[in-house]
Amino acid sequence: MLFHLFAYPVHLLLSHGYLALFIWSILEGEIGLMLAGWLASIHQLFSYEKVVLVAICGAFLGDLFTFSFGRLFEKKALRYLNAHPDKKQMIDRWIKKWGAAVIIFERFVYGTHIPVLLTFGMSGYPILKFILFDIIGIILWAFSFVSIGYFFGQSAINIILLVQKNILVVLFFLLLFLFILRTQKGNT
Repeated sequence: MLFHLFAYPVHLLLSHGYLALFIWSILEGEIGLMLAGWLASIHQLFSYEKVVLVAICGAFLGDLFTFSFGRLFEKKALRYLNAHPDKKQMIDRWIKKWGAAVIIFERFVYGTHIPVLLTFGMSGYPILKFILFDIIGIILWAFSFVSIGYFFGQSAINIILLVQKNILVVLFFLLLFLFILRTQKGNT
């Protein structure tokens, strides 16, 4: 059951190799990077170094496109950002506090990647500076997620299989935990 959630993504990687990984990296592919890292660790089709390199190339292409979209289509980008006011405000605070360093760490905060890139594109931020900060962030991101898959992928698979075999026990403890939380809230 749970293991089947990964069957199709693994099939895509095994069928289409580095091309699938490249496209996945353009589309913010943390799961793809971890799975490719795991496949590299068990010597299935991929090598660690090539996975990292392909991820860097795909992510850079996607980021450059998104940054450029913000620069060239400012009104459309602003419309997108205004549709997500909480994210826009958070990103504006981050930029005031940390400046361009936001470009480095935004990849690690879910849901902020596209808004950050659009914001920097719209702002007129110099493209060469953007590329410098972006490459640093992409390299950290690629090494982090590929390494997680490479070093811990088999452990994660084993945990998923264990949970799958003992799903009723897991559900029981999950429901018990939720019940305890709910009764604790009622007592305070």
